[in-house]
Amino acid sequence: MNQKFGGGRQPTGTPSLAWSCVVVVVSLLAGASVVHNIYKPNLTLPPVESVHETKLKQQSERE
Repeated sequence: MNQKFGGGRQPTGTPSLAWSCVVVVVSLLAGASVVHNIYKPNLTLPPVESVHETKLKQQSERE
């Protein structure tokens, strides 16, 4: 009875840092995939001409 604190079994081992990083990245990608499958965001960019026309309309409305 040399131990002052804790008499339980010692842990057998911890996962490596590389394996932990892989698990974190995979879980983030899986979570993003689930969210994008549920919400289906529109990620298309508007044409450049329509952006220019919108800016012109906003400027004419301010005047």
